[in-house]
Amino acid sequence: MRRPLLIVFVIIIFISSIYTKNEKENILYDNKNIIIEGLVKDKKEKEKYNEYKVDEFLIRDYKKSRNIKMGQIIKIEGKFKSLDRINYEDFNYGKYLKSNGYKGLIYISSYEVSGNNKLYLSIGNIKTYIRSTTRYLYKETSDFINSIIIGEKENLTKEDKEMFSKTGTSHIIAISGLHTSIFCVLISFIIGGINKYYKLIILSSIIFLYSIMVGASPSIIRSVIFTIILYLAVFIDKKRDQISTLSMIGIFLIINNPYIIYNVSFQLSFLATLSIIYFYGYINNIIKISLISLTLSANILTLPVVYYNFKGIPVISVISNIVIVPFIGLIMYLSIMSVALFKINIQLAKLISNFNGFIIDIIYFLLEKLSNLYFSYIEVNNPSIYCVIIYYTIVFSYMIYKEQKVMKEQKNELQGYYK
Repeated sequence: MRRPLLIVFVIIIFISSIYTKNEKENILYDNKNIIIEGLVKDKKEKEKYNEYKVDEFLIRDYKKSRNIKMGQIIKIEGKFKSLDRINYEDFNYGKYLKSNGYKGLIYISSYEVSGNNKLYLSIGNIKTYIRSTTRYLYKETSDFINSIIIGEKENLTKEDKEMFSKTGTSHIIAISGLHTSIFCVLISFIIGGINKYYKLIILSSIIFLYSIMVGASPSIIRSVIFTIILYLAVFIDKKRDQISTLSMIGIFLIINNPYIIYNVSFQLSFLATLSIIYFYGYINNIIKISLISLTLSANILTLPVVYYNFKGIPVISVISNIVIVPFIGLIMYLSIMSVALFKINIQLAKLISNFNGFIIDIIYFLLEKLSNLYFSYIEVNNPSIYCVIIYYTIVFSYMIYKEQKVMKEQKNELQGYYK
């Protein structure tokens, strides 16, 4: 069997879907006051409330006056809401929260700080500094900067989110493999390449801490582990099978949280990576333009997920990605540079931010024009699950056929397979 881990991954997904179908958790505590104590792992400032991740619980503070910081260890009292009883029309919000690793939702009534975690406190202070500095330097475009640097896309306007969605560039504002790769290139440049084990340890440590700062979403966890494994494969001089590596990561994540299979970020991240691994080579041999090949290959397996969950198809995603993707690295580097220089030379930081803001304005202008084209986006009022099933049946049948063909060629020694 050529890729046994992929088979195990599919079986684990099937088992998880059965396990999570009828499981109910913490219903007995629903709408009752409870007390928990834990570490504040993340903080998000939203329009109507502040939101905290305290261990495996989501905490909401509608007063927004409590001075709770990331990195504090706090004892919280509040009304518990079971995730099995949170539904908004046809959207199962409770299952969505479970897919992000939460065990329950608590509306805070009082709290008490009992200690601090120095690592998380330092990360939280850095995150706060980045957020406040970008807001000062970039003003109107700061929300976009914060979305691609620290993963805070909640403050983007509805119009901005719709523009990215219609142009098929929403992956830009959701930190994943693209952002991790750009960040790794910067780290590699600073430390003089990843050619020693201690440099690999430095790289791994920094991107691990970065994943904590941006909220450790399924897509960022996948990309961080995937990146570290690929770098490690170079050091131990082993031919790496990327599909097997991806499958192994997926198995670990699902075992850790079976509900992650319902997370759209998880689905898109894994399907996009698998699609690129499998189809990029074929497409690029024909088109010969890397960025177009990358976009087309990523869309092959993610298109049905976008169609079904977001009720639409971004027709011009290839053009839109050509407009924005080549500049994301530059925007991220200039943003980091301006924030880092802010305390050293504010005038230089402003000069960099002005140039960076000019690039962002041009990209926004072009994306807005593209999103307003009448043929740019096909809305689907009632997406059919049967269409999704038929599509994946055809595509996966083709992939299985290609796999069997490769295995047959290897058996006949027409094509070597480096183990």
